[in-house]
Amino acid sequence: MDTIEEINGTYFYHGQYQLSPGELFDVIFLEQFCDELGLGIESGAAILAGQPWLNTRTKPGEALKGTSVISKYGRMLLRDARVPFGIRVLTPVGMRMQKTTKLAAVIARYVPWLGWIGLVNSIYQISRKTQAKYNLIARPNDRIPWTYF
Repeated sequence: MDTIEEINGTYFYHGQYQLSPGELFDVIFLEQFCDELGLGIESGAAILAGQPWLNTRTKPGEALKGTSVISKYGRMLLRDARVPFGIRVLTPVGMRMQKTTKLAAVIARYVPWLGWIGLVNSIYQISRKTQAKYNLIARPNDRIPWTYF
């Protein structure tokens, strides 16, 4: 038997047999997800490194409680580093934007966002590859139109 065959209107794919079209899609999605996991780990690390889990001094008013790992070590390594020419960079702090000239703060506040962007990109790539492979295998009436993704 090949890796891809039809048996009585169901599909056979990589050792899985009698798969409905939905099950075939799920198996292909899981295969593509596992192939893409290397990028997912980096995105997850960036997201987690930017979360305010470490205890810190008391902060005024509505400031977020705690600090992130990347912020703590970034401030240690880049103690007095400033953005060139005194430019004040807008950075995300919780649900608002705040200006800063400290390079460590800029990096620490944007790293989690880069992680989220990487995660979204990974999910998009997985979906695109899953659809392409599924449509290559599936019967014409089971295929997913390209406008769904």
